[in-house]
Amino acid sequence: MNEMEFRTADKIVAKDDDKMIIEGYALRFNTESNPLGKQTKFVETVTPNSLRDADLSDVRCLIDHNSSYVLGRTTANTLDLKVDNEGLHFRCQLPNTSYAKDLYENVKLGNVNQCSFGFAVDKDGDTFEKRSDGLFKRTVNKIKTIRDVSVVTYPAYKDTDVAPALRSIEAIQEDEEKQIMLNKSMELAKAKMKLLKLKK
Repeated sequence: MNEMEFRTADKIVAKDDDKMIIEGYALRFNTESNPLGKQTKFVETVTPNSLRDADLSDVRCLIDHNSSYVLGRTTANTLDLKVDNEGLHFRCQLPNTSYAKDLYENVKLGNVNQCSFGFAVDKDGDTFEKRSDGLFKRTVNKIKTIRDVSVVTYPAYKDTDVAPALRSIEAIQEDEEKQIMLNKSMELAKAKMKLLKLKK
């Protein structure tokens, strides 16, 4: 089962025309996301402690999470990641390839200006609560690994991007439905007992 999730993060900027450097925040702490998912919607925040034990040892910078378009890598020292009070900052020196040059130009012009990150949450690394507006709020407390940071054209949230969170929400909803059915059964049993007493 694939536990990898993808989220759109902050805006990116072009920093150095000679070295073709792009940078931005791959994720920001304590910032509530826009509603995620298509059928079941939820919002999400990531806590500052979430990256404390995360594996950041071999992270790639990609275009649209596509491994055919590698822009940088931490093990090659072409991608630098830094956790600070704001979140996870990345700085990537792009390679001398045609697709990287095209991308840098598009970032510089503002045609492409968003980034995303691929991550896996650790076991019991998130919590859920149902808000008064009916939306679920997911709080990510512990990330197991960051797989990639990506420059993205469309910050889409497909159900596959949020599948692990949706499975947890569906389990909560199932439990709620079971509790409702149990309560109804109990009420029915009480009503029957009352009716039997009246008949006596």
